[in-house]
Amino acid sequence: MGRPKQHGEQTRAALLTAAADLLHHQGRAAVSARRVADAVGTTTRAVYSLFGDMEGLLRALSVDVAETMRRHHEEIGERDDPVAEIVELAFGYRAAALEKPNLYSVFVDEIRGDARLDDPVFALVFRSFDRVLRAVRRCLADGRFPGWTEFEVGRFLLAVVHGLASLELRGILGDDVSARSIWRESVGAALAGLQTSRV
Repeated sequence: MGRPKQHGEQTRAALLTAAADLLHHQGRAAVSARRVADAVGTTTRAVYSLFGDMEGLLRALSVDVAETMRRHHEEIGERDDPVAEIVELAFGYRAAALEKPNLYSVFVDEIRGDARLDDPVFALVFRSFDRVLRAVRRCLADGRFPGWTEFEVGRFLLAVVHGLASLELRGILGDDVSARSIWRESVGAALAGLQTSRV
């Protein structure tokens, strides 16, 4: 008969929440096994039992936020108008950032020019980007973004939503009504610009 689990999903979730809070407010250097365990009221043994080591814990945070972003993007179905679909996908990005505000910087840290798709975490991050690219491909096939390539459009849109999310998480976009309006106007203006002939 195997030994009963001493640390279950509830402890794991609490440790991840505590680590995310420390990371967000005090930086990566503040995230230690002792501080995370103390915040939850458990021992460092729980951290090592559940995550192996601190790198394992930090990687679990990356997976958590990447999975959140993927879920919000892939829940959005294909629309008749791919441009309108991209607007919805932008709001999916916003919803994921707001769901995991303490981990948003962790998600952005995984987006690097040297990232490789054989890295399971980046592969998960890329699924969100690829979901947007699918809509972009349909726009290009319809001649909606003249003079642009698929990757150029995707990168441009990522810059727009990342900027908006970063500002909103810092409280710069105001309340929810104001922030939604700024998101809609900004994304709409970006898409309108993409649909004009590129010089």
